[in-house]
Amino acid sequence: MAAKSYDNPELNKKLADTRYHNSQSNPEFTKDVLKTSRTIANMCYQCGTCTGSCPSAPRSTYRIRLFMRRNVLGLENEALTDPDLWLCTTCYSCTDRCPRDIAPTDVIMAMRNLAFKKDIVPRNFLQTVQLIYNSGHGVPNNDVNRAARVRLGLTADPPTTHMYPEYIKGIQKILDHYGLKANADRILKGD
Repeated sequence: MAAKSYDNPELNKKLADTRYHNSQSNPEFTKDVLKTSRTIANMCYQCGTCTGSCPSAPRSTYRIRLFMRRNVLGLENEALTDPDLWLCTTCYSCTDRCPRDIAPTDVIMAMRNLAFKKDIVPRNFLQTVQLIYNSGHGVPNNDVNRAARVRLGLTADPPTTHMYPEYIKGIQKILDHYGLKANADRILKGD
């Protein structure tokens, strides 16, 4: 069986190597992922169940197994700068099916949190934060959607912040507490 290539010869070499090279690893990264994810990622034996269960994998280059391996090896830069980190839909199919009772989804979420702390976040995610701050929705309602809802016998606006805009202040308070909106604004302004 041929080895999977990830269009990065240096990374392919690191992942295929059977020896552990301390100089390429950041053990603090692995500890940080463990502390945030609260799961035993080091117990992963690369069976591939996570990638085989993933609804994103057949439609993209996303391979959760690769991120699990990067975590175990402490390959921080390779994990946090890979745009595929943001393709996980957080459906938890991988977690539900893992034979080792590991939560790969939580590992991905921990890596995303670490990436965010280093300002490594796709623009569309930051723009979604801004939309949620302003409307309470990542995809605000529009006239086309309102018309479709009415045709289906629903109210034009869903029973969310579109119908109850007074709750937007609560959402804004949460996002302000964690600094998400301010960081999104700062990062997008710097681009």
